[in-house]
Amino acid sequence: MDFSAWLASFRELHERARRKLHTTEERVLYLEAREQLASTLLAAQGQKLQAGAAARRNFRVPKGMPVDIGFRSGSARSRTLDISSGGFSCMLAGTPAQDELGGFVLWLPGQEEEPVVGRARVVAIASAAPEGPRRVSFHFTDLGEQDHERLEMLIFDLALGYIAA
Repeated sequence: MDFSAWLASFRELHERARRKLHTTEERVLYLEAREQLASTLLAAQGQKLQAGAAARRNFRVPKGMPVDIGFRSGSARSRTLDISSGGFSCMLAGTPAQDELGGFVLWLPGQEEEPVVGRARVVAIASAAPEGPRRVSFHFTDLGEQDHERLEMLIFDLALGYIAA
């Protein structure tokens, strides 16, 4: 099957998943296809997946969404630069410490009444000039399966919107 036909089939499965219309067999096919698309997109982004890790939890899509982040030293409001179901990155003026754990409230588009709330660990801080905001990457530490699924649906919506086929 060529990529265009495969993608059209995936779009149909994704829409059925959004509407919760899958049979058990379709759900299995959809999750396998979602992992396959995520692996393809990760490779296109030049990223390598660690052994045993799920591609769909690692590939990121660019999307600016409001996020409130709180640490012991204070809180900040920012916008995400990119998002995955495993974490996000944003610009912060007051840079937290590597591995610092903080709380966050992430406001998903069209779902303002139900933000994703949880804790995230700082996993990377981009080196930059000593003054000014820095790119900080976070990994979610305690999201429930329902919030992971909400994020994955959003991420695949965004990814499909970026793919012209």
